[in-house]
Amino acid sequence: MGWIVLLYVLTSVGVGFWAARRVKNTQDYLVAGRRLPLLWTLSLLFSTWFGSETILGASETIATEGLLGVIEDPFGSALCLLLVGIWLARPFYRLPVRNFGDFYALYFGKWTERIATPLMIVSYFGWIAAQLVAMGQVIKHFTGLSLPISMAIATVLILSYTIWGGMWSVAAVDLLQNAVIVIGLVVLIAFLPSGWEARLGELPDGFLRFIPPATPSAWMNYLAAWMIIGLGSLPQQDMYQRVVAARNERTAVQAAIGAAFLYLTIGLFPLIAGLFVRLHHPEWLQGGGESASILRLIESYMPPGVQVLFWGALVSAIMSSASGGILAPAALLAENMIGQWQRFSPLTRARLSVLLVAVICFLMALYEQNVYDLVGESSIFSLVTLFVPMVVGLHMPRWCSSYGAIASMILGIGIYYLMKVGEPVIHPLWYGMGGACGGYIGGLLIERFRRIRLYAAT
Repeated sequence: MGWIVLLYVLTSVGVGFWAARRVKNTQDYLVAGRRLPLLWTLSLLFSTWFGSETILGASETIATEGLLGVIEDPFGSALCLLLVGIWLARPFYRLPVRNFGDFYALYFGKWTERIATPLMIVSYFGWIAAQLVAMGQVIKHFTGLSLPISMAIATVLILSYTIWGGMWSVAAVDLLQNAVIVIGLVVLIAFLPSGWEARLGELPDGFLRFIPPATPSAWMNYLAAWMIIGLGSLPQQDMYQRVVAARNERTAVQAAIGAAFLYLTIGLFPLIAGLFVRLHHPEWLQGGGESASILRLIESYMPPGVQVLFWGALVSAIMSSASGGILAPAALLAENMIGQWQRFSPLTRARLSVLLVAVICFLMALYEQNVYDLVGESSIFSLVTLFVPMVVGLHMPRWCSSYGAIASMILGIGIYYLMKVGEPVIHPLWYGMGGACGGYIGGLLIERFRRIRLYAAT
């Protein structure tokens, strides 16, 4: 079976190299020349977060915490894609900017962009590193190699086609891999014994509750779970990059809405697997480690020859998320931070940036033992820093303020981490958002007052 999975991985890499033939310039490399058709764009958007956390993490979480424990993913992720389709796809597509870092320069000035760009870049590292760890664990499972060597192999495999073909390679590989994801998860559910769902009544009271108890703190935390990815992933380079890769606005809108419904549908399959484990094999949840239960489920209920479909689905999800994740911060790094480095062409700078991001994330995965703890933080990080200025820039341009944007970013992240230390009853995200909104209003008032004083002095 290991050889079949290896053959599949090499086939995916080959598809990436095949698609790389379309790359002729930087626009081809970073946004596929803005020429992707509907199916390709839908697949690309679906792959934004459908990685190891959705297949492995969500199944484990619902088995231990119930339905309220998985609001963030897949439900919050589907909400984010839906909001992109009905709210942001058209404004994003019309922006006269190269990347999302330029958006902050356009509306709030260069200094704001110099702060926003590094914040966006750093927010990706934990997510990418987590995918490299997951891919390394798969390789270790089949080869018996050490985890560091397996992660190095994973990094090289994902980097090989991403660095060469950019968004064209990512989109082509995603299209192949998403088909495998769907087939693999459908087959997994099909092999579970029939009639097991009749035991759902044995679950603890409230285990399948989708609405929280009627208390203020419960509702605040419930809404925070929806917001983490649902809103936090909107002001991000990867979302902007995938939207503008579509061949026109209509395609971008339709693809985002379609991806939202696909994500919600396919994202339910790992939840079903987690419920089955909870009912029939609760002993697997005791000290098995993250994701151990669903892997044992595969080994116990799927014939060896069919297990390859699940492993193919898992590998596909990881590679799709990792490759697209690497490309997003690399685009910001190439165009906004080392764009003045004229020694190399723009396309070469973009490829060097992909290499640099991959190396940093590999080192992070190698030395950070709790790398999975950083995954959820990436969306919160952008929510409390970048969301408020994005909304003002898109919908209230008259109230744009560089002072306000910078103060919003600094106070949002500062207050969030300050309140997180004390483990408050209400999710610290709310305090961070309060700081972001208050910071923007305060900065705006200071800037307007300063302008009035300067005007009066002249």
